[in-house]
Amino acid sequence: MMGGPVPELSILIASFNARRTIEVCLDSLCNQKTTRRFEIILVDSSTDGTAEFVRARYPEVRLITSPTRLFCGDARNLGMGAARAPIIAFIDADCYVESGWVDRVLEAHRRPELLIGGVIQNGTPESAVAWAYYFCEFSLWLPRREAGPIREVAGCCLSFKREAFDRYGPFLAGTYSSDTVFHLRARADGQVVHQEPSIRVFHRTLYTAGEFLRHVAFHRRSYAKVQMKVQQFSRRQRLFRLLLTPLLPFLLFGATGLRVMRSDRLGGQFFRSLPLLFAGLCARAWGECQGFAE
Repeated sequence: MMGGPVPELSILIASFNARRTIEVCLDSLCNQKTTRRFEIILVDSSTDGTAEFVRARYPEVRLITSPTRLFCGDARNLGMGAARAPIIAFIDADCYVESGWVDRVLEAHRRPELLIGGVIQNGTPESAVAWAYYFCEFSLWLPRREAGPIREVAGCCLSFKREAFDRYGPFLAGTYSSDTVFHLRARADGQVVHQEPSIRVFHRTLYTAGEFLRHVAFHRRSYAKVQMKVQQFSRRQRLFRLLLTPLLPFLLFGATGLRVMRSDRLGGQFFRSLPLLFAGLCARAWGECQGFAE
């Protein structure tokens, strides 16, 4: 899997203090049922022993470490410098995949599109917090039956032909939401992301309720700041976004509900998660309000 002939697929993982989740992630990748050549590159900036564990347990994984904290965009840029394959797939350290995932990614890239996305499923279905986080953060990528175009895809289920990085990279450094900026560049050049529902990524959420709310607020604060910087918002545009934030939880709730109705059998989990989910949507709005106000 490592060394020797050039691999067909490079899998890049960014990790920060991922000791609780990295084992499940790497087990799912190392146990792929495939004859295709692939490599796994982990870019780690943890302080919790993740690198030491991976080095001892997974010698087949190429490990790149950083003594300073790296956001996902920084880590992915560093990993791209080491990747050898013509097709690159990203997965987060708190995710895992099915045993046929490598084959499905490579099969999807027989299509002409430069960017291919998958769908995201909840990998911790026993947790109420996980369902709230899932619907709050990943409702754009719920399981669906039909393949087709999509505006953008989360970094944890994104793959692309190397040409895409040459054109639209590197990822924005020093912040969350670097994948959003990458997609903005691609869309401006007329690129369309193809979503393939058979490429499934399972996201694991181990947050407490408080950690969930704090993370969502910080993430969306970063998102708002990135939006303002990249799209060069005028004062009027910033004011409009600020005035919109009291309505945002209700708008997001309606949009999420419609997506759930179009997905496969998630209605029950959606309604059971409503109190925590709405709190998360309020945290999203508060984070964006802070970002646009700065």
